[in-house]
Amino acid sequence: MLHSPQRLDSGAAFAAAAARLRGWLLSDQVQQQQGLHAGGVAGALDAGGRARYVYPEITGYFLHWLAEARNQAGLDAARVAAARATDWTLRQFADGALPQTRAYLVDAEHDWRNDASFFFDLAMLLRGLCAASEARLIAPPLSTLQCIVAELQRFVSPDGEIHAARTLHAGAQLPTRWSTIGGAFEVKASSRVMLAARYLALPQDLVDACESLADRYLESPARMALDMLHPTLYFAEGMLVARPRTAPGIGLLLRRCLELQHADGSLPEADRGSAVPRSDIIAQALRVGLLLHANGVDNAPHADALHRLAAALVERVDDSGRIAFVPDAFVPDSKRAQPNIWCGMFAEQALRWYAGWCNGQRPPSAEWLV
Repeated sequence: MLHSPQRLDSGAAFAAAAARLRGWLLSDQVQQQQGLHAGGVAGALDAGGRARYVYPEITGYFLHWLAEARNQAGLDAARVAAARATDWTLRQFADGALPQTRAYLVDAEHDWRNDASFFFDLAMLLRGLCAASEARLIAPPLSTLQCIVAELQRFVSPDGEIHAARTLHAGAQLPTRWSTIGGAFEVKASSRVMLAARYLALPQDLVDACESLADRYLESPARMALDMLHPTLYFAEGMLVARPRTAPGIGLLLRRCLELQHADGSLPEADRGSAVPRSDIIAQALRVGLLLHANGVDNAPHADALHRLAAALVERVDDSGRIAFVPDAFVPDSKRAQPNIWCGMFAEQALRWYAGWCNGQRPPSAEWLV
């Protein structure tokens, strides 16, 4: 049974914030309209509102978001934006090339991420292209999908493990971070890879590695260490797709996350060591919570907890529809907080789903989580 919050109005304020976010996400601040990287999608904007870089992972998110939000964004606008993003992607893989992890549009120091390729990034791009194809925004770019799958296969070790990162040249050294050492968060990526089987045959070793990764956590989602909440919630999102029967355990995992809520309803970056209240984490928790409610999971968080998340998130959307990674007070060196595009997509989806939930509507299935 789909629960509804009892002390809210029709969700108009949340729907209005989501609409502002959509307007911004469809603007030329977010997707490049000209130049070498026309069609590419920015990660964050600088203090002057200029895109600093474009990259494959967020372009995949954008395609996925367009596919899921196409009716609200406008089908014609979604098709145009998806075509541009797809054209950019095809150019990045032209002649056997591999896209940079970060393609900078402004002068910048060397970024260590460009010394490597990442399983997660390519998986999100693969899913975005497939999602846009499913939504009939684009025709499936089969040759490029095959190129991405072939590259993803290179991350599978002989013993069937998925490596998070692959260095691109001799001597490259990557810092020790959750994004480079791999782990449970890769379940989100591997679950999206498996969805691509609707379009093309996947190599058996890649399939086996993806299935094995999800199976490793079948009995332990409720006991998963929280650590950094962003990758922990990626894990939750992935398991809801790869192994839906673990939803009760994911509910308990989310409840443990929500025990860390600040007074304003936001969540810290980590269970210890960092109280920075990131916007993407708020949106992730809200989306997972709504999906658990929609599927009648006993351990779904209480309506009050979801309301506090939604209220915290809506307060961060400015009049222009932008949302920052963190509030100004948490930005080092007193620099103005920078609008962040992936936070915008996560937040738009979360607030739109929440507004619908206020009116008794179900969110779509977990595979449509951006």
